[in-house]
Amino acid sequence: MPPVDLIVQTPRGSSIQKTEEGQFLVCDAENQCHLTRSLYLAEEKLKGMERGYVFPYATSYRKSFT
Repeated sequence: MPPVDLIVQTPRGSSIQKTEEGQFLVCDAENQCHLTRSLYLAEEKLKGMERGYVFPYATSYRKSFT
């Protein structure tokens, strides 16, 4: 694993780290990690890990008027 710089670590133990190659490593508390190419994508991945789901959660939801 290449050396990394810690950007953020949450109270739940998830983190975002920047690698020497300029990618972002997103890891949860159980050390399940994902590489992303941008900080924005890393933040979105981190939010999904923390919440357990990613928005839009149900974009095809329509209210029935019957």
